[in-house]
Amino acid sequence: MKVLIIGAGDAGAIAALQTRRLSSEAQIDVFTKRKELGCNPCEIPLVLSGAIKKWEDLCRGYRIMPFYEKRGMTLHLNTEVTDILRDKKKIVANGEKYDYDKAILALGATPIIPSFPGLDGRSEFVLSTDIADGRILREAIVKHSTAAIIGSGSIALEIADALKARGYSKVYLLIRRNIMRAHLDKDIAEKLQQVLSERGIELIMPAKIERIRSKNRKKYVILSDREVEIDFIFFGTGAEPNVKLAQKAGLEIGKTGAIVVNSYLQTSDPDIYAVGDCMENWDMIIGSRRSHQLASNAIRTGYIAGRNAILGNKISYGGTVMPFITKIFDYQVGAVGFTEREAREKGIETISTTVNTPYLREPRRGKPAWYKLIAETKTQTLIGAQVISEEIVSGVIDKLAVAIANRMSLIKLVQIDSSYSPYIQEDQIAVPIQRLIDKLG
Repeated sequence: MKVLIIGAGDAGAIAALQTRRLSSEAQIDVFTKRKELGCNPCEIPLVLSGAIKKWEDLCRGYRIMPFYEKRGMTLHLNTEVTDILRDKKKIVANGEKYDYDKAILALGATPIIPSFPGLDGRSEFVLSTDIADGRILREAIVKHSTAAIIGSGSIALEIADALKARGYSKVYLLIRRNIMRAHLDKDIAEKLQQVLSERGIELIMPAKIERIRSKNRKKYVILSDREVEIDFIFFGTGAEPNVKLAQKAGLEIGKTGAIVVNSYLQTSDPDIYAVGDCMENWDMIIGSRRSHQLASNAIRTGYIAGRNAILGNKISYGGTVMPFITKIFDYQVGAVGFTEREAREKGIETISTTVNTPYLREPRRGKPAWYKLIAETKTQTLIGAQVISEEIVSGVIDKLAVAIANRMSLIKLVQIDSSYSPYIQEDQIAVPIQRLIDKLG
């Protein structure tokens, strides 16, 4: 069997690995137009801040050539796939044709730069899975001391953190609406806003940008009420799925702008799968279509598509509950499911509670945690959660992700057995769950 994988990021690499594990005979070719293998955008700030010294320390495992060579897979670097000839089951890459029995599209996404008047490409930066973006940004960071970050998602905030770690005198965060609006409701975001301000980030919100200009090696962001002078601008304004190749091949594109797939991750052509950031996802709560561009989802869908391509659709993908976690300065931020705002926009009647409680009893020097839980009133099931704390929050988010995915009632969730020791971090998630139950009566 010949399996062609277009894209060598996390989704493509994991798809290739699963294909090889299930078939020692399969001919596997992986194509990427990049000159070197990359890494996740969320990892790049670790090098930018100086926490990790070398780019090579990010590029391990399936991010190095020996991974492919050892497994008898052919990696085609600097090779752009320009056509998929579906009727002939061939692709065209750098002018050459390659046959396939199954193809997997792991095309990723491209950072969005808003079309502000005055942009000229000078001292304007983004991050993607292309490590070249990180190298270019790092060169700028070490030369300067002031920056404006446009956007309020996780990458934007992680870059702000990295710049302060580098001793930047001025870091502006220009936010159109609320911080991390995709993951946090306003009441929880206000705590994160406080943290950013305390760490010296100047927040401008709502930021109404009229134009950008360059003068004397400086950049100027012209707002409706002020002007900001900085050395460079970073755009953390989201990414759009790469679908041009799929469109050219006549594959169906969904309302979200991503490639439509079924539960086996097949596109509208059953011999072509799509995974990761370029695929149209759906939530497990009500099944609404959405974009979900996280490394964890890329790995999960790459695993499923790689196995299905060889075994013949044995694993069904159920969707996502959108689990998310990051670290901004000393605080971990986690979320899963819908925000209350999104749930209401989808017509779901909700009830919520917000609780501030320490993970450990105060004599054990536990750090406070801010919880927000959102439940559907009709079914009395959890549909969303948000947590901010200086303690580890990933365990809470993962536990609640399982509850949401399985549509677990609040009564059943609060009765789950949990381990306990006064010497080990303990989450207090039962407290806000009990509050929700009390509200519902």
